[in-house]
Amino acid sequence: MTGYALLKTMHVASATLSIAGFVLRFALMLAGSPLLGHRVAKVLPHVIDTVLLASAIAMAVQFGGLPAWLATKIALLLAYIVLGTLALKRGRTRGVRIAAGIGAILLFGFIVSVAITKSPLGVFSA
Repeated sequence: MTGYALLKTMHVASATLSIAGFVLRFALMLAGSPLLGHRVAKVLPHVIDTVLLASAIAMAVQFGGLPAWLATKIALLLAYIVLGTLALKRGRTRGVRIAAGIGAILLFGFIVSVAITKSPLGVFSA
């Protein structure tokens, strides 16, 4: 496996783990489960999102630059992390948390569309 292929595999795997973990933690938050406060639920997402961001940056280095679509993905990844934080712990009300959670999930879908189309406009690039 080439260096790029390995990075891409790490990136896709960490992206899959990131959204799966977020949806699980969002469901736990909605249910008011104490499992959301478990150490694993607090630490593992940071590790996964760090691998996700680091692999994106490493791929940019391999490209020898930062294509617009990849720069868009990185910026949107940071926004996804902020929305996720609002959804799971920083949102002041349940309504804010729900809106932020739904927004994070939708934003993640858009990030995937940017990756697939290799366009900063993602699904909106016709």
